[in-house]
Amino acid sequence: MKAVAYLRVSSQDQSLERQYDDIKKFASEKNLTLVKIFDDKISGSTTKTDERLGFIQMKRYLQLNEDVKNILVLEISRLGRKNNDIQNVVEEYIEKGINIHIDDLNISTLDNTGKRSFASEMMISMLGVMASNEARLLSSRISSGKMSKARKNLAFGGKIIGYIKGEDGTPMIDEIEAPMIRKIFELASKDLGMRNISTLIESEFGRKIAIGTLSGIIRNSFHKGERKYLDLELTVPAIVSKELWQMANDSINNRSKFGSRTNVNTNIIHGKINCECGNVMHQKVIPQGRIDIFVCKDEKCKNSINRPWLFRMVRKVVERHAQKTKDEQVRENFKLQILSYKVKIDLNNKEIEKLQNRQKRARDLYLDLEVTREEYNETKIDILTKIGEYNHINSKLNEIILTSENALKTDIKHFSEDLELFKIEIKDIISHVIVTKDSVTINIFGWREYELIKPNSTKLGFEARKPINERYLNENLPLRHPIDDENLEMMVNDFLSN
Repeated sequence: MKAVAYLRVSSQDQSLERQYDDIKKFASEKNLTLVKIFDDKISGSTTKTDERLGFIQMKRYLQLNEDVKNILVLEISRLGRKNNDIQNVVEEYIEKGINIHIDDLNISTLDNTGKRSFASEMMISMLGVMASNEARLLSSRISSGKMSKARKNLAFGGKIIGYIKGEDGTPMIDEIEAPMIRKIFELASKDLGMRNISTLIESEFGRKIAIGTLSGIIRNSFHKGERKYLDLELTVPAIVSKELWQMANDSINNRSKFGSRTNVNTNIIHGKINCECGNVMHQKVIPQGRIDIFVCKDEKCKNSINRPWLFRMVRKVVERHAQKTKDEQVRENFKLQILSYKVKIDLNNKEIEKLQNRQKRARDLYLDLEVTREEYNETKIDILTKIGEYNHINSKLNEIILTSENALKTDIKHFSEDLELFKIEIKDIISHVIVTKDSVTINIFGWREYELIKPNSTKLGFEARKPINERYLNENLPLRHPIDDENLEMMVNDFLSN
């Protein structure tokens, strides 16, 4: 049987090498053929699974390869540190008949017959709570420890150019780099631009420093002897005088280049667009060569998408959502839907209460020796199974209620034509964009996806040559699997009732 694996570490500087070896060994022990490994280097405390690129890629892979029915993880905490997130992942894949195998617990979410494993579900729930609490306590301890060290001028990682960590753990001047830092401030105080400073530093010190890094060095008060850590202000050895530091910063602030420069190639989905291969995609705009696209960071991949077309589709997606949520009838339907689901939850809770009372009565009969242990256990399992089913339905209903309430809170009438303003307006609406060889998926709010077929470049070329008022008049959202809201609601109701 085929399987995929999911690995995760909390930060970019941690290695996944050991996990790769361990997961391969785990697959061998389970007699599973490991066909693909997905990984993330991101905190499980601050992100949900659907916000991690590696997990999203695994999800898409399983959708496209329905013969893969197993997921391998080394620890429950690799899925996440939040109880709700862990439970949602487990429930989602149980419904799809996909078995999650957890190495350190030696449990699987499905039994040999493909049915829900009750014992593993109870353990996963308990461990999920423990993982969530552990992350909270760990974060608190780390923050407290760092603040305690910072008060002693410790908690210094030695990552500031011009400083190293002394033997006692406090910052001290790096005498090798200090002359270069002083030169940077001297040049900046004379109204030189960042590019010129970069060229002169490379010429004199043989070190190429990016423009952004140069600006960061000049802005950092550390170099004038003032260290800021949260609400603490500490004194450290100064590389330059306060007067020179201020002159360099005033020069940057006063130069028109920095005061009025605008970004002519605004990326409205910056940090949210990725190629199907897992790499980020960046803008490539060369007006002279008529090039205006997003391209994959991996040059071997050669995946790309027309940038103006994608921006138009993003605008259509968010405008469609805004129109739907602002439409009064739809809003009323949302409210009625929320009310009906809340009533359903109340009814389910009453049924759960009845089952719990039935369980108590069954226990009393067992203690009074009126039923056998086998009869009591059979009744107990039946009751717990039904309670679990009601809780599962309530969980799904609560998700739909939350989604509907979020939609009602959306208060957008129009979006700005200015790309910088538009970027700000949609930052909490667009979750991510994934570009494949044939399609583009635009995800809004993390729960609604629009899958679009890539446009024909020749047709786009013809459209671009038309007068402005005649361009893209027939361009709509070409959903590959169009489902209107009414049918979508019917499908949800059918799913819940069954």
